[in-house]
Amino acid sequence: TNLRMAAQEEWTIFYHASTVKGRLAFIKLILEDAGVPYTTSSDNLYGGTGLCDAFAGSPEDVKKDKAPYPVFFPPMLSHKPAGGEEVYINQVFAIMQYLGDTLPGYAPATAAERARMSHIAANALDMIAEGRNSFHPVENSASYSTQVEEAKVASTKWASDRMLKWLFFFEKIAQRVGASKPIAGGPNRTMADFVLFHVLAATEAQFNTDMYGMAWDKCEVPALKAFKEEMGERPRLKAFLASDRAGTWSGDSMM
Repeated sequence: TNLRMAAQEEWTIFYHASTVKGRLAFIKLILEDAGVPYTTSSDNLYGGTGLCDAFAGSPEDVKKDKAPYPVFFPPMLSHKPAGGEEVYINQVFAIMQYLGDTLPGYAPATAAERARMSHIAANALDMIAEGRNSFHPVENSASYSTQVEEAKVASTKWASDRMLKWLFFFEKIAQRVGASKPIAGGPNRTMADFVLFHVLAATEAQFNTDMYGMAWDKCEVPALKAFKEEMGERPRLKAFLASDRAGTWSGDSMM
């Protein structure tokens, strides 16, 4: 059913041209799990005539209405349903929520479950944003390479305190739902499962090194680690993560 549906639709993710996982990784996970074909594009993101207002040449350039719907920065998702209205949005949370509502089998079953789903996903996105910021302590918009020494200090401090608070917080949630259960407590895996999975994978990849004292291995969060392992064993996700389509970790910034 999913493949038949996908054959009538077009899904495109717009993001910077890069082999790094980046923030489009969240979006790829749920599309890959659903078995839905998609394309990625970095076309026309920058400059005065570009699609992203964040990268416009000047504030005056932002006044030009040049995208299918105004977007500020990547990743963006374009969904063209067969015979329907194009959805064209940015923001990982908004995109993941739309995908969960649109792809069969990923939506929450009740308002209470939706509230927990949003709560978990928003907190997980806050965690990865904080972690990324620890690698850019001098200037958030500047490259990590311009602030390496300061980032070593800030990221080490973050990994030894704030990161652990986040992990113990999510461990309590994982314990409440129990093993092999969707993280928001309903019958289906939702956007919360995919967002949290990627944040945990990023945490392990970034901080489970000698520099950070093998912080992931040493952190006692058994329910959370079981959740991450089980998500990574989902057949389509496992195949995707082993493929070139998944991209590589940058080695800094939890990206």
